[in-house]
Amino acid sequence: MDTGYRILAAQYIRRQAKQLARQLDGLRAAEDIEFVHRARVATRRLRAALRMFDGCFAAKKIKRWQKAIRRVTSALGDARDRDVQIELLCSTLSALNTKECFPGVARVLVQLERDRERLQRKVVKAVDRLEAGGVLRSMRRAARKILSKSESTPQDVQTPEAVAQTGRHVLRRLNDLLDHQDSLTNPGDRERHHAMRIAAKRLRYTLEISRPVYSGRLDAAVEAIKRVQTLLGDIHDCDVWLDHLEAFARAERKRIVAMFGHAGRFQHLLPGIAYLQNERRSHRQNTFQELTTYWADLNRRWFWDDLRAAVPAAAEPPPLAEPPPSDGS
Repeated sequence: MDTGYRILAAQYIRRQAKQLARQLDGLRAAEDIEFVHRARVATRRLRAALRMFDGCFAAKKIKRWQKAIRRVTSALGDARDRDVQIELLCSTLSALNTKECFPGVARVLVQLERDRERLQRKVVKAVDRLEAGGVLRSMRRAARKILSKSESTPQDVQTPEAVAQTGRHVLRRLNDLLDHQDSLTNPGDRERHHAMRIAAKRLRYTLEISRPVYSGRLDAAVEAIKRVQTLLGDIHDCDVWLDHLEAFARAERKRIVAMFGHAGRFQHLLPGIAYLQNERRSHRQNTFQELTTYWADLNRRWFWDDLRAAVPAAAEPPPLAEPPPSDGS
C-alpha cells in the first residue's frame, strides 16, 4: 500500500478517534445534546474512513473496529433522533398560539422524553463497551505506528497513488449519488430519497477525507454536497416524524380505550397531532422544492462535471460491497 495513502488514513482515523474519545464523558452525563451530535458524526466519519482505508490496516483489526463503531453509531443515532425531535417540540410549544393543540403536542413530547430516558441506558452501555474493548486506543496506536515512520507533511499524502486511490473512491460515491437523482422527479419516492441521503452523506465524508490530497480543489464540492445532504436529511426527518405520529396516534388511542373503555379523551389530543402532521408535511414539501431547485442549479453550473475533472479519470474498480442503507450508516 502506498505510503502517502497510509499516512492519509492514519491522520484521519487518529483525528476522528480522538474526537470520539473526547465526547464519552459527556455522553454518559447526558446534560448537553451536543455531545451526542459530535460523537455521532465522529462515528459516521470513522465508518466511512474504515471502508475507504480497509487495505491500510490488518483485516482482523478493521473488522473489529467496524463492528464496535457500528454498534455505537446505532445507539447514538436513536438518541440523537429523539434529541432533535424533543428540541423541535419544545420550540413548537413555546410558539403555539392555538390552545386546543397544546394537549396533543405535549403528550407527544412526554412520550418522546420517556423514550429518550430509556435510550440513555443504551448509550451508556455502548460507551462502556467501546471503552472496555479498547477500540479507540487500538485505532490511535495503529495510526501512530504508521505516522512514526515518517515526518509527515501535507505533501506526503499527495502521492500519485493517493490521488488515484482517493479519486476512485470519490467517483464511486459520486456515481452512487447520481444514480438516485431521478427520484427527485417524484416527491413521494420516500425510499429512494432515503437512499439518496445515504449516498450524499457517503460522498461528503469521502470528499472530506480526500481534501488533503487535492490542495483545496474539493472545498466547494464539500460545501455543495453538505447542503444536498442537509436538505435530504430534513426530508427524511419529516418522513420519520409522519410515521411516528401515525404510530403514536394508533397506540395512544388503544391505550386510552383500554384504560377508560372509550376513546373520548383521545379526541382532545387529535388537534395537536394533526397540527404536527400538517406542519411536517408542509415542511417536507417546501424542503423538497428547495432541494430540486438547488439540484437544478448544480446541473446548470456543470457542477458534477467539474467535480469529476477535479479527481483523476482513472478506471473505477468494481463496486465495494456495501451494507444496505440505514440511519446509522
